[in-house]
Amino acid sequence: MRIEHPIRLLLLFIALGAGIVISFLRPSPGASTTLGFGDALWLNRRTDLLLQLALLVVGALGIHALLPGDEEKDTDEPLE
Repeated sequence: MRIEHPIRLLLLFIALGAGIVISFLRPSPGASTTLGFGDALWLNRRTDLLLQLALLVVGALGIHALLPGDEEKDTDEPLE
């Protein structure tokens, strides 16, 4: 690995850490008691979001089941 990669990775983690610290220390502009979009969506459509998440997981598991495993070989020999 070249020397630029660890330096870039270190700078990335420093920038992400600084962003997280700044976001906690700096209050959001115009803080109010109204719910944000994400909160309102979660409160109003919880079942819909959970169903979509479940379908996403089931789809990923279905794709995983269709892919050949490590023990399966691609050969032209007949099965016994």
